[in-house]
Amino acid sequence: MSVVGTLHLPEAETSAVVLLVHGDGPADRYSGGGYMPMISALLDSGIAVYSWDKPGIGQSSGDWLAFSMTDRAGLATAALEAVRAQPELARAPTGFVGLSQGGWVVPILAKEPAQADFFVIIGGAVNWLRQGAYLTRRRLEREGASPEDIDAALQATAAGNKHLLSEGYSYQTYLSDTRSGTPMSEARFGFVLKNALADSGKDLVQVKAPVLTLHGSDDLNVDPDYNSDRYRQILQDRNVANSSLVIADGTHALLRASLFNQQTEGDMPAWSKLAFAILGREAYAPGALDILSNWINDQASAGSRQSASADRSN
Repeated sequence: MSVVGTLHLPEAETSAVVLLVHGDGPADRYSGGGYMPMISALLDSGIAVYSWDKPGIGQSSGDWLAFSMTDRAGLATAALEAVRAQPELARAPTGFVGLSQGGWVVPILAKEPAQADFFVIIGGAVNWLRQGAYLTRRRLEREGASPEDIDAALQATAAGNKHLLSEGYSYQTYLSDTRSGTPMSEARFGFVLKNALADSGKDLVQVKAPVLTLHGSDDLNVDPDYNSDRYRQILQDRNVANSSLVIADGTHALLRASLFNQQTEGDMPAWSKLAFAILGREAYAPGALDILSNWINDQASAGSRQSASADRSN
């Protein structure tokens, strides 16, 4: 298997390097162009950015659906080693930015011994199954379902998850049990089976490196208040630089909720896609990109000071 990506370097001196860890789905290195405003903002802040095509997407071989979150962390570690092998970046502070599902990958990378100097989670959830229930609830609310119908649907989903995770449950049994809606492909079924019990709490309690978590206040995919509070409870005493923030008027991807609040890219109407292309960085909720860039550079500066102090003492 080969994985291919692009390393973007700022025009000015590089203050830090970040590697982007994708969310769910068949994403290329730019997530279909969705990452470009963020990459541009980071570059203007002196932060180099590396991102890659998921296995089986773009120029990368393999199948991203064959990966567990631990497998994804291994791939991210290999990407970090490739970046650090670049002579001009060998001493640069490095970090990971995990987006959405990448929020289960980053804690694996961040726990001791940490794979990088700092870590960011955007739109992450601590528990996979809880996140799925929240997404389903918000989708049904937007479709106009009654509270009774929503509760019934969530109970049915919980029962289905219990079957899915029972010993010996097969794809053929799943197909027989699926009486409505479109069933998952066999590859997707395997992916969910590998990852449905993901809960980053056990990894986060081992993290000593700096961590920033960001959520949009209007996130339709991940419960922003619950998860921001959960991250804060676990991380607040582990590093003085740790911060868990909820961005006002932000979506799951920290875009302006008034314009871009859909659960999936496929839900975006044509006018919304056009607005994103026209607005660029202004598509983001006010302050979101500045908070991200400034925090990363703060960690890079702190790391550089510690390195200089260590050099003087040797």
